Amino acid sequence: MRVLGYAEDEALREALDTAARRMGAELNLLTPADGSAARDDVFFDALRTHPDVAVLRYRRGLLERAYAESQTRGIALVVACGSEDEARRAVAEGAEEWMILPVNQEEVGARVLAAMERARRRERPGEASHSAEHLRYEELLYDRFTGFPTLPVMIERGREMLERRGRLTILYIEFVRYSKLEEIYGWEKLDEVLQTTAGSVRAFYEAYEAGDSVMMVSHTADDDFIFFTDLPDGLDDAERRVNEMTHALENHVRTRLEAEHGEDIAGLFEIYVGSSTIFRNPKIRTERIIYRGIREAAHAARSVENRERSRKVADLKTTLREGAVYIVYHPIVVTETREVFGYEALARGSSRALRSPEVMFGVAEEANLIWELSRLCRRRAIEGMDTHLKEGQFLFINIDPHDFRDPTFRYLDLDELGVQHPERIVLEITERTAITDYPTFQGYLDEFRKAGFRFAVDDAGSGYAGLGSIANLEPDFIKLDISLISGIDANFMKQNLVETMVQFANDHGIKVIAEGVEREEEYEAVKRLGVHYTQGFLFHDANTNRVPVQAEL
Repeated sequence: MRVLGYAEDEALREALDTAARRMGAELNLLTPADGSAARDDVFFDALRTHPDVAVLRYRRGLLERAYAESQTRGIALVVACGSEDEARRAVAEGAEEWMILPVNQEEVGARVLAAMERARRRERPGEASHSAEHLRYEELLYDRFTGFPTLPVMIERGREMLERRGRLTILYIEFVRYSKLEEIYGWEKLDEVLQTTAGSVRAFYEAYEAGDSVMMVSHTADDDFIFFTDLPDGLDDAERRVNEMTHALENHVRTRLEAEHGEDIAGLFEIYVGSSTIFRNPKIRTERIIYRGIREAAHAARSVENRERSRKVADLKTTLREGAVYIVYHPIVVTETREVFGYEALARGSSRALRSPEVMFGVAEEANLIWELSRLCRRRAIEGMDTHLKEGQFLFINIDPHDFRDPTFRYLDLDELGVQHPERIVLEITERTAITDYPTFQGYLDEFRKAGFRFAVDDAGSGYAGLGSIANLEPDFIKLDISLISGIDANFMKQNLVETMVQFANDHGIKVIAEGVEREEEYEAVKRLGVHYTQGFLFHDANTNRVPVQAEL
């Protein structure tokens, strides 16, 4: 369920927030400007993202327009009123439900559910067909995540700006790494992150907007943005303004992502902005000039990305030379007791650009430095065992199949690496690349098993880490991917899959670890299903160790 709130009354906002959390609803809460119509367009843009229910404070004129907009989209309306007289007017103007302030979260929740049911019943077959056709057309014109218009809607506005001013500056704002986020965490998490990103871009735009400027997406479901504006005359001043805006936008979005989704996800976020300034030419069709300008700005954004990639390779070489990584130890707990069983060692680059391990290892792979980085991270992880792990606790270290081709790893010298208790080290086979020769690979594993090491198949249920890997590698542990665990409390299919996996593991003497547990409800679900060990942000605060290390190799 998606709920849109539009009210400045703080008590109502708090009650709506609490009610939404109790119902498991996604809430988008907007604030009018001093109870006036100054921000109403933001509210009506948000209606185009198709919430199920809109809750708004009664104001003459606002409800009439909201009713007209919501009818076509099948959005239920709940109106908060200050008196019985306002309530009578609200009903006359089309409110499905009304409530008189002050209200508590129980009443808000009940009114929201009742309004949805009324909206569902009022829709007739002919109206439903008309509404569906209207929505299909509207979705081509407005992006449902952001509420921003698409380029075809705004091309006329750009033409008018160019004709009036004689010039137009186009900024192309490109977000990258979101495909990697989907690969790691699943599409549901990506949708949540896109919602956060879109909301923060909109908030930034509203605060930044000065004069005649417009923001849009090139097409629906796009995660890149186009900005029409007018920058200063001088080249240096214009470039400075673009740089300032890029830096401010990046900080704004990253801060929101860290607050709502954590540092790991925020570390995957990157933004590149390209710009082009176009001038009116009576000989050339104006729309064609604008489209050319957009292509130039997009090309400029990708050029910035390429320059940044080169800079990151240089940063990685410095990191390797100085040993500038630190290790974060994420706890793995016994599901029944929450007692710490072990820790997974995750490496972070000390430079902000390489803070995310996915980014850091991605750069290393592009630069053919993956072995060097893996060696450094393994050494740093093992160096912290005695000081940050208690007696008997296990250390989980991520290993890529390609690492076994590195002679310094395959012919591991335990004394040189400082490994005193190999029986306490679990090597997680993280399949960024496929295993193509299982007999040879199993031979490598046998040598490590003889030395006392244990093995885990990481990210089971995602990518290469499927049933074939489990059968061929015969691991001691199976780590269930976060995409399988996220929302498991409300997904019976996921529950059945996990229950089957636990039964299989028990039959073969394997232990199951659930990754990505963030909520108590998810923890209770995996506990009920018999999962042996659990890992996730729910257990980080009290048990996570961060070990910064910067030493010469």
